[in-house]
Amino acid sequence: MDFDRAAFHAELDALPWASYTHAYGSAEDVPGALRALAGDDDAAAQEAQSELYGSILHQGSVYEASAHAVPFLARIAAAGIRTVDALLLIGGIAEGGADPDPGAASGSDPAGTAGVRESDEAACRRAVVAQLPLLLASVRHEDRAVRQAAAWAAGWTGTAGAALAVPALRDRAAVEADPLVRAELLTSLVELDPEGSAPAAAGAIGPDSPPELRLAAVTACADAGLPWTRGFHEAVLELLPLDPLAADRYDHSRGEPLHDISVTLLERDTEADREAVFALLDAALRSDDPEARTEAVWVAMTACELSRSAPARLAPALLAAAEADGPDDGSGALSALGRLGARGALAADLLAARAAGDGDPADRALEALVTVDPVRAASLLARDLERRPRAFQAASGGPGDALPVIPYAPELLGAVRRRLARCDRAAPPRSG
Repeated sequence: MDFDRAAFHAELDALPWASYTHAYGSAEDVPGALRALAGDDDAAAQEAQSELYGSILHQGSVYEASAHAVPFLARIAAAGIRTVDALLLIGGIAEGGADPDPGAASGSDPAGTAGVRESDEAACRRAVVAQLPLLLASVRHEDRAVRQAAAWAAGWTGTAGAALAVPALRDRAAVEADPLVRAELLTSLVELDPEGSAPAAAGAIGPDSPPELRLAAVTACADAGLPWTRGFHEAVLELLPLDPLAADRYDHSRGEPLHDISVTLLERDTEADREAVFALLDAALRSDDPEARTEAVWVAMTACELSRSAPARLAPALLAAAEADGPDDGSGALSALGRLGARGALAADLLAARAAGDGDPADRALEALVTVDPVRAASLLARDLERRPRAFQAASGGPGDALPVIPYAPELLGAVRRRLARCDRAAPPRSG
């Protein structure tokens, strides 16, 4: 498509941008950023893109100016100028938007059915829906990155865009070969039409599908509310670690798949779904792959925060992960056990053995032991107080703690007194 820069600039100048608002107030700077994004200077365009993300799509929030920018972003994309960047901005504005209220007033219907002014979020979603012909044409683009960005963006057009978007996305999904684009298409279809697209998602979890698509299918099935099956469980374990499979996705809301799947299931708040999460994390924590264990440790801690039954269920697997890590606590499992307090008591022997070693790993192990078994930690801390700053801080009562967790121990009190005496001797004399 030919790009008439003069007409583009004239139409930008015709709008009262100074009267529109964005994250930082007046949007008078937006036309300059859009000109730069459409320009020939790559460095200026990159800076303009960053400015637009900060102003019209600030941390996912949208504003009055965001909706007015959408048609210009669409023209940039249609002209083949930084198409992926423009499509991702459009999609982000749609994601930050909301489905229009049929009773609210819009630019095309100033009165509205109920005379209620349309929100900025609804105006943004409406503006993106108006560009669906461009988005749906772009899912057939020869460039894989363009197809992927367009598929992701179309998925955020909500109920207002579903009638037009779903058939087109399904048609493309039937012939698409690239795994990442297929994953994005499937995710968007389930977002727009959960009931109608759930069977396709369930059918894509098997080993015949590429890993990226399998992961998207499992996540989509969880999002769609389908019962968690043994097939889903096995697919996740076969795919671990999951984070690399999501690294190149534009669906950033699913950037940490094991965490997202687990939280989705826990929020269903049923015994079956809780047990499904615990079984999944138990197996992941026992994985031979250090990266898989690392993913699972932080998800396990989230589960322990969300479910009172999680600590008892997951502590043995955390201990197994800590044993597999060795002294360096690569996955963080040993530290995680320390955060469980007395509920991590089964790790006391391992923590004590590690705390008897040298260096930072020993200090971290003793720090955890302070909360798991404070009586046992006291003698170890007394012996090596000078070399255990982290453990000493924990014993002194961490941030927010009302009192130290270490009980009275004469040998520890003596070590503290000796340390304080050395500090006094080393301190410079006070001036008169």
